Amino acid sequence: MGRSENHISDFKKNCDWIKQSINTIQKLINKMKIVHIIGALRRGGAERFVVDLCNELAKNDHYQIYLISLCDNDADTTFLNEISGNISYLSLHKGKGLNFQVLFKLTSWLVKQKADVVHTHLNAFEYLLLYRFMSGSCKFFHTIHSTAQAECPNFLIKAFRKTLYKKNKVIPIAVSNDGGKSFKKYYGLDNVIVIENGRPFLTLTDEYPVLIKRYKENINSFLLIHVGRIMKVKNQQLLIEAVQKFNANEEKKCKLLIIGDVRDESVYHHLYSMIKDDPYVEFVGGKENIADFLSMADFFCLSSFYEGMPISLIEALSVGCISICTKAGGVKDMIKNEETGFLSNDNSVDSYYQTIKRAVFYPDKQKIKENSLNSFKQRYHIGTSCKKHVDAYLVF
Repeated sequence: MGRSENHISDFKKNCDWIKQSINTIQKLINKMKIVHIIGALRRGGAERFVVDLCNELAKNDHYQIYLISLCDNDADTTFLNEISGNISYLSLHKGKGLNFQVLFKLTSWLVKQKADVVHTHLNAFEYLLLYRFMSGSCKFFHTIHSTAQAECPNFLIKAFRKTLYKKNKVIPIAVSNDGGKSFKKYYGLDNVIVIENGRPFLTLTDEYPVLIKRYKENINSFLLIHVGRIMKVKNQQLLIEAVQKFNANEEKKCKLLIIGDVRDESVYHHLYSMIKDDPYVEFVGGKENIADFLSMADFFCLSSFYEGMPISLIEALSVGCISICTKAGGVKDMIKNEETGFLSNDNSVDSYYQTIKRAVFYPDKQKIKENSLNSFKQRYHIGTSCKKHVDAYLVF
């Protein structure tokens, strides 16, 4: 009898082990389905980050990544061609304004997919509304890429979002400490997670030597690069005026290249009228080979009124390009003055001019370059940001 009981006990243990093994195998087979939803993929910081994050997540065989764009994307003017082949991409062909047909179509798709995580960005928040109330097991996240107020100025939408945030029906993520503070102030809640943006290491293209020959060989001037869409919040006027003041007062000049798509025609025309025939300021339009420009530049300049966690600054850090910035939003968390870059005291032309002067004549620029690169490796590589997102997906 004793022997029989022992056999039964061993059999039960073996059954338990088999069940555990089967559960483990099922978890491996049934990949975690993570869906990222964004309005469109046109060239911008938030869009750049979403594509990078999805590409990084897709490297892990345990995740099935879906990237949903509410609107169509033209390959020539968006990040469409940079989406990894391991990602399932879908466009819902939305036009301008709220589209209920797209809302129902997306909800139907999510129901069929039975996603484990749905993560929205920018203006895509309201399109998860129906599925949020239909799904009991899915986890929902929303990233605020700017200030909370700038992203959601509408009072009724704010009230709706606050209800979901307060009940942890949707977990809010800010991209900087400054963004987190804006969330707390605007919504009166303190449950926001801060996860910094990130970028992979950049690679040079075949155009790099061509650019070197054009902008660096036999040219006795400092080369400054600005990367940003032409629009009011980027405050390119301040940058141009400060560079022109520098060139009017200093023997060795600064050459400024402004890289970015035009988002506001009136702003662009005003800026263009400022430079006229100035040989030291040039608009070069939107570019995909940002690494080539930043790698040959002496300095990277950012003069914005506000920034969340600027991708362009992260890119500058990744190649060790010395940054000259205003204290805009998350920038002041990223740059330590005269350690990983230079910060102007305020947004006046004279202050930014003095900051440019301090940077170009700084005696140990090599130290700043090395510190910038180390800062990127430790804090702003996309792998670091990806890990923090996965941790959030698993914990909440």
